[in-house]
Amino acid sequence: MANKMPLGVLKLPAAASDGVRRQVPALDIHWITRDKPFTNYICMLSSYGSYKSGAALEEWQHVATSCLQDFEFLLHLSHHEFWSYMVYHKSAMGAVVTFLQRANPYYRVDMDASASSELINAKLLYGQLLNHVVRLIMRLLTEMESDTEWIAPEHHSSLLYTNYLISVPLLCDLVIAVGDADEQNLKVLEQIFMTVMHIQPNYMNDFKEGLAFYDNAFLSMQIQVENEGCEGAGGGALLDPDADTPYDDVVLFALDCAYTLRLFLQLCPSLLSACEQLKLVQSIANFYDLTIPMLYRNIFMINAKASSLLWLNEARQQFLNVVRSITRAQLDSRRGQELVELLQECLSAQTFVVDYQRQYPVEHDINVLLQSCPNIKHYKVDFVIAGYQKALSSCTSGVIADELVSSLNSDDELESVSQAAVLPTVATVETGSNRDLDLEATAVLDVLPDLGTGFIRRVLTRYDNSEQAIAAILDENLPPDLIHMDRQEVFIPADPQDKLQRQTGVRHFNVHDGDRYDVLTQDNPQCIIKQGKGLPGAPRNAEQLLDDKRDIGQLKQRYQQYALVEETPDEAGGAEYDDEYDDSYEAINDGQAPPVSLLRAKLQQASATSSAYEAQDASDDDRDDDDGPDSDQERNANGNSKRTDFCENPEVVRARYQQRQMAKYGQRAQNDVVGAPKGQGQTQQTTRNRGQKEAHKSSRANHNRKAGAAFKRSKGMLS
Repeated sequence: MANKMPLGVLKLPAAASDGVRRQVPALDIHWITRDKPFTNYICMLSSYGSYKSGAALEEWQHVATSCLQDFEFLLHLSHHEFWSYMVYHKSAMGAVVTFLQRANPYYRVDMDASASSELINAKLLYGQLLNHVVRLIMRLLTEMESDTEWIAPEHHSSLLYTNYLISVPLLCDLVIAVGDADEQNLKVLEQIFMTVMHIQPNYMNDFKEGLAFYDNAFLSMQIQVENEGCEGAGGGALLDPDADTPYDDVVLFALDCAYTLRLFLQLCPSLLSACEQLKLVQSIANFYDLTIPMLYRNIFMINAKASSLLWLNEARQQFLNVVRSITRAQLDSRRGQELVELLQECLSAQTFVVDYQRQYPVEHDINVLLQSCPNIKHYKVDFVIAGYQKALSSCTSGVIADELVSSLNSDDELESVSQAAVLPTVATVETGSNRDLDLEATAVLDVLPDLGTGFIRRVLTRYDNSEQAIAAILDENLPPDLIHMDRQEVFIPADPQDKLQRQTGVRHFNVHDGDRYDVLTQDNPQCIIKQGKGLPGAPRNAEQLLDDKRDIGQLKQRYQQYALVEETPDEAGGAEYDDEYDDSYEAINDGQAPPVSLLRAKLQQASATSSAYEAQDASDDDRDDDDGPDSDQERNANGNSKRTDFCENPEVVRARYQQRQMAKYGQRAQNDVVGAPKGQGQTQQTTRNRGQKEAHKSSRANHNRKAGAAFKRSKGMLS
């Protein structure tokens, strides 16, 4: 050692088995003289956080004592022997790694005041073990122990990195074992991380790859929560009797990831930029919004007093702290655009947004940001603030589930839970909720008709819709408490009579009991109380029903209203109804007024007819309506009745039109195309008319049917 050479080139004299002394490198397997392997440590805690007791605790004390002796042996070795054991004796470094992997998490080190003396002594022994392991790691990171015992920086870096003496998984276990609960522990961890980064910068790349692992970790936990009922998954059978629910493993893994990530960012702030590049905040927000509420709901339905609910709440708080450290770093570095975009991308995760807004209101950060970065677009800032505030205002759950916390009755555990964290609301399904379980059960029965309605309704209460329930049944992926249930269970609904009896105290047996028609419970029922045969105002027998002529009287009264024309004088003193005016208006509507001679002849004929039948009409008006059908037939037969047709005879209309045409055009109005019977020859005029019709039939032909039909309708000819 007097040569003061580094470990990599130093050679020391050693006697061989034949007695010959030779020079052996200081770092060589020759210096390993121990044949006994180093003891592997076993955990002091049981599978889910409780301390061992009885024979298990005695076994742990024996193993822990052996480990303590091994660690003391390594610490008392000389410089070159220590490095030779750590490099060439695999069980030496394996003992250190095993201890850190099975060490007590620093956030689960609470102990009751009424603990036994054996447990207290075991806790002191564990503290000595942790102290020795930290000293071993510090010795691995020390380049120069004395003036004569030291390692060249390049050789030191290579030994640590290539032989995996210091690795990212080891550092992850170290931060969970030591923690930051004590200020001195935090300083030790900061010194270790600073030395590691100084010795080998390549560890920074390993840390970034370790951060990328969180995406896979989140996906793995989500799969385990969704794969209920699968062996080895979160919803599988209980592999350990100490576990409260099958999801305790998943919760502890999430808690460990949350604490590790928070401590990494606290001890190595340079990783914050890597988190932004990997979009770690978005991954946390999605995991927070999708997996954690589902995990909470499944645990709560199995065991509402499970300790894993509090562990899950701790994990949520730590994830919020991780996101806060990243946003705080962006705010301090005045990277306002990145901060606003990050908060905007997280808006889709409503559960995360609500909890983050409750604990770290974004409007406070935005106000500070606008003072240092006034160039940020205000419409984006307003959108982010409005989104976070709206999500918080629309959330109906409280800050903490008081009923659940009061039911746990564990003050020591509640002290470790942050009061700012929010427990998610359990999605329970009831018959009176917005969901229609009968309709969803019918949808499931259409696909799986062999199942019972009772079993289907139980499954539907555990899922959000019928599609998820069908998928879970087909995949045999049901919750543990539903796997062995009777699938032919029949659903028997609650008897409404029992509910009515509890409300009124009276039990009836009528289907209308308690409704608005019930005469026994309603003073004024909304119905007609029928007494005797028939209903009030209804006919008593068939004869009275057939003799009812009220509908005929109503029709007669209605049509009489059309016959009444009110004759009121106008302002000029004349009558409003003028018969002559109507006749002339009708003539104009015909499209062509008849000749004056025809009008004069028509008026003369009308006056003669009216004078001849005036007496007859007067006698008919005075006659009673009940003369019978014989009198009507007699009048019709004699032609003495003056009757007004509802629709004018088309023959009369055509004749009148032919008269007008003859009066106007004379013989030119005739356009005979029929002619004489076949075989008797045709006149020249008939032949000419036929040719003219044949030449001009394309101009009109059937194209005037619509106009002709409209003309007929205007004249009352409906057919």
